[in-house]
Amino acid sequence: MASLPPVLLVAVLLACLSARTQARLFGQNRTIESFHNRSMCSHIRPDELPSECACREPGPYSLVIECLKTFNSTHFNDQIGMKINIDPCNKDGSRVSLDITEQTHNIDYPITGIRAGEANMIPIPGLAIAVPTLGHVGLDAAVLITGNPDSLTLKIGLNACVQLATTNTMCASSIPGLNKILPWYVLSGTYSFGDICKNNRTGILEATVMQSEEAIAIVKKQEKFEKEMMEVKME
Repeated sequence: MASLPPVLLVAVLLACLSARTQARLFGQNRTIESFHNRSMCSHIRPDELPSECACREPGPYSLVIECLKTFNSTHFNDQIGMKINIDPCNKDGSRVSLDITEQTHNIDYPITGIRAGEANMIPIPGLAIAVPTLGHVGLDAAVLITGNPDSLTLKIGLNACVQLATTNTMCASSIPGLNKILPWYVLSGTYSFGDICKNNRTGILEATVMQSEEAIAIVKKQEKFEKEMMEVKME
């Protein structure tokens, strides 16, 4: 049976090493998770979410909150979907992205790249509320994200604002009737993801160190093997 060329053999061994290392780290992370018995969703206090919302975890270090909110009032009668993707452990700073949907008018409006340190009132194209004396008041995604994973302040939901002739902006909380239904917030508080994010950073560092150390050991074994083979040939 033909033997593999040395370079190819090293590549195969490194690939096997990577798989073993990942499996080992995955087991360690699962053990840590079980020890703390806390999921990503538990960090945003899910019992405080509106009844129209639910939290899920697409990965070990991110979470998604999905809502389907029905507004049933004289001013606004519609059903709005909101998907909030929170990435607190991002190496470039905590981030949030949104997706706003409304079926009647086929609206699907994604909002991405909102970083810690931002406070935005983002108009949603195609969605407005008719208000007597004011005209059409646009529906907005209200987003505030400040801080770091240890203390991350999030205020995310829906609001409605209109630009007045005086260059001032009037929002739902100041509009009689509309103030009974808006603003509507999914999240409004300060949350701590420090323990989860620390595990993430530790896991990445351990993987790098373990792969480096074991890769060096494999290369040394390969060099020793080649040296022994050369000595056999010389004999």
